[in-house]
Amino acid sequence: MISRRHILLLGGAAAMPWPGRALGEETPARHALIIGNAAYSEGIGTLANPVRDAHLVAEGIIECGFSLVTGDVVKDAGRSEMMSAFRNFVDAMQASGPAATGFVYYSGHGAAREGEGNFLIPVEDAAVLDEALWDDSVSLDWVMGKLTDCPGPTVLSIDACRNVLKLPEAERALGGGESFRGLRRSAGSAEERNMFISFATWEGETASDGRADDNNGPYAKALGTRLLEPAVTVRDMFENVRLDVLEMTLQRQEPMNLSRLQRRSSDIKIGAWSRAPGAPMSPVSLNPLRVALVFSNDYAGSGAYALPNTHADGTKVAAALSESGYKVRHIQNADLEGFQNGLTMMQNALNAAGPASVGVVYFAGYGASLYGEDNYLIPNGPLPRNEYEVEERGAKLQDAVEFLEASKAQAVILMVDCGRAYDSPLETKGLEPGFAGYTSDANVVIAYADEPGTTRPDATGPSVFADAFASRILSPDRIDINKVMLQVSGDVIAATASQQQPWFQTSVRLPIYFRADVEDPAPYLPPMMVEESPPMDPDPL
Repeated sequence: MISRRHILLLGGAAAMPWPGRALGEETPARHALIIGNAAYSEGIGTLANPVRDAHLVAEGIIECGFSLVTGDVVKDAGRSEMMSAFRNFVDAMQASGPAATGFVYYSGHGAAREGEGNFLIPVEDAAVLDEALWDDSVSLDWVMGKLTDCPGPTVLSIDACRNVLKLPEAERALGGGESFRGLRRSAGSAEERNMFISFATWEGETASDGRADDNNGPYAKALGTRLLEPAVTVRDMFENVRLDVLEMTLQRQEPMNLSRLQRRSSDIKIGAWSRAPGAPMSPVSLNPLRVALVFSNDYAGSGAYALPNTHADGTKVAAALSESGYKVRHIQNADLEGFQNGLTMMQNALNAAGPASVGVVYFAGYGASLYGEDNYLIPNGPLPRNEYEVEERGAKLQDAVEFLEASKAQAVILMVDCGRAYDSPLETKGLEPGFAGYTSDANVVIAYADEPGTTRPDATGPSVFADAFASRILSPDRIDINKVMLQVSGDVIAATASQQQPWFQTSVRLPIYFRADVEDPAPYLPPMMVEESPPMDPDPL
């Protein structure tokens, strides 16, 4: 789709010492190029905020010691003006040598054409989207080719793919809307030398232009705020921008960051010269938006009914969630109080993160269903032998769901991996094989490793469900929970010759994504063995 933001932020010579440099020490040049295009025709899709966004980012980057190579923001530029500005920027970088740093920001419409790469859309006289659009646009591959001529590192920020492009006209003129479903990763990535690239949204998706009365789109607002913080590495700053945009848009928009920085440039920093290192940071995103709680019980004192592989299953799931960007706590052998305390930790973490947060709870162990209605997770300890002991010792699944539903999170995912039958202890009236189906109303995904009313053929071996889930959430591209569970179900059915079939249901309206390409995974805390109830921790996750 065509969208309105491309951020290319380039730096210029600074007259003042850069943070961390002594007075009198020469400051490397920092050059910036800022472009904001908004005055498109009605037929293409006018935009409210790109010029304001460009000014906001320009103010921030100047505070970081950069100078604008054009002297001011480039506004509502045509093709020739845009290409000339890029050439001027490259000339300035080359004149300043390898110690210079560049920062380029483009805000406006952008589009991807199948097989031909990404394009930045100038403001021209064209009234509608047609085949001539591509000839009149600026190839992003051309831009990046020019930037690779810069001897120093460059940060390229693309704030495009605005969701107000006139798609009906595009589809009529070009025979379909595929060409306008957002920018793509550049096919020429091998040539993107010594460059850090940030897209305002994930490839193939659209970014919010923001409302006219908001003055700025969410990506520019986050970037402008972070540029005024004390200097941090470029990667860390744009990771904070990513989290800020997720929070502001309730996870509807997620920026995509790609680093092509060479080793000698990987620690370059950007931040406001007027803010001292150690000064308070913005409170945005101090609490992780993605948190996970993994329980694994092995019932080691239960003789033949012990489960020797649950801890390995839990560790595998916890590690995969951590690599997907979740801050994970793995609790082993939790009794009933320990289980309830763990859920309280989770609810506190979700409430602290706010309405953009997502929680995942995975439970590996035994479970039971009473009268085909109420489901119970069995805490560690002596296994219950009848329905009365299940009610007394077990953790009712519905209560756990309702407790987490009461948090501020936009979604909670519960993974119940306990379709393991244990014969004699529970062969009493009222106990049913497997779990009963259960539906939640509010922002909850519930997944069973085994469909309601069934148990798996192998109770003590490694969990095929855990293997499939841990593998599928490590997709190299974003994948939503619905697709994850469809793939997991297919994997488990194939691996067990249809003897085990997972089940899931969802009441979540917004897409919840997983992916494996987070550059710095969230910290994975070592498993916590629970002999007694874990102490309550105000910041447990």
